[in-house]
Amino acid sequence: MKKILIAGAGIAALGLAILPTAGTFADVTDTITVTISGSCSVGSTDSKTGSSNAFSATIANGASKEWAPTSGEGNGGKLYVSCNDNSGWHVNAIGGDGTGTAVTDMVKTGGGTGISTGTTFSGNDSAWGMKLAGSGVESGYSSNYVAIPATSTKVAGGNGAVSENLIYTGYKVYVSSTQASGTYTGKVTYTVAEGVN
Repeated sequence: MKKILIAGAGIAALGLAILPTAGTFADVTDTITVTISGSCSVGSTDSKTGSSNAFSATIANGASKEWAPTSGEGNGGKLYVSCNDNSGWHVNAIGGDGTGTAVTDMVKTGGGTGISTGTTFSGNDSAWGMKLAGSGVESGYSSNYVAIPATSTKVAGGNGAVSENLIYTGYKVYVSSTQASGTYTGKVTYTVAEGVN
């Protein structure tokens, strides 16, 4: 009889050992994670919004017109670049209106021979080109007027995030002595994206 009582007491003690200690609580941890997606934008007016700059002039045969890439009335356009990506930003340019088809000529309304892009603004052939100024502009686009790119080409960029980085756009058009009268239109589309390249 003694042995049975001892065994029973041992089982009871074992049962108490596996019960949780009074006053012990489980921890609850809330973890909140947010991801801010990379975002870049470009505006084109003094209000730093908008999607286009427009320039027009009447030019006589044998003459040229320049919209210089600087501030001031009668000069070129402005691009305000903002990008929140610390890896950097870049601006690409391509001739055309952004519909996917590259057009580097100034197209004549109603058809006919357009004005080809080029870098010689005198002589027998009409030409038009572009030039940029401002922070982050690639050196090849800031020294002289260059041909309008036929493929999407990096023209400016920089490291780190940027807020309203100002880039000036400029254009020059030369009309040869034999260029037919009419209205000619050329377009350049600028795209800003994350990353230096």
